[in-house]
Amino acid sequence: MSETWLFRLGTDVRCVDGECGKLTSLVVSGDDVVTHLVIHPADKHALGRLVPLSLVDIESSGGASDQLRLRCTLAEFGRLDPAEATYSYPSDEDYDARPGGSPASWPYYAPPGVMGAPGLPPDTGVPEEDTVDIVADELPGEQEVPRGQRVHATDGDIGHVQGIAVDPATGRVALVLLRAGHLWGRRTVLIPRSAVAGVGADGFHLGITTEQVRDLPTADAKSP
Repeated sequence: MSETWLFRLGTDVRCVDGECGKLTSLVVSGDDVVTHLVIHPADKHALGRLVPLSLVDIESSGGASDQLRLRCTLAEFGRLDPAEATYSYPSDEDYDARPGGSPASWPYYAPPGVMGAPGLPPDTGVPEEDTVDIVADELPGEQEVPRGQRVHATDGDIGHVQGIAVDPATGRVALVLLRAGHLWGRRTVLIPRSAVAGVGADGFHLGITTEQVRDLPTADAKSP
């Protein structure tokens, strides 16, 4: 793994002056270059940020498997482009206008302060909020790779993505770190980019079989 940078999703991330969050996904361009990291702050109320790959301090991160270091302060991190947006809406608006709502589950005629349906809380009149992922809007045409995205061999579902290794000279994807949860004692396998046939809404599709994946090398404990 000395010739690649391995980014394990879920890794703790630190700015030069303190902890700033966890790596939750990677953003890959159409030509297979990792352009950004999506990092969610430890503060649950703060929005995730898009961190350019150039801000990753690989040398300071060394071989640690539990922490990734950035070349920016916490204040600078907070000014980076957002990976999420928060939307507010009145708590007494029609439920069918809310994301995923339907008039059958929240009658629109229920007045503020009255239980709208069995098992639902009373309407307090306080605006409610939804936080949504806006990476696709911020970086149109680029693919976000979140932790847990499924991986499919030619003969079936084989596990989920745990990370990506990139060529340090170009930032191009070199390997995909696969967690084979139900195979071979939960092995973590390094899949070469050449074995990935495509990436779709349902995850990574490989051009090799489960048996061929079994013969691939396992990952060591190092990450940037």
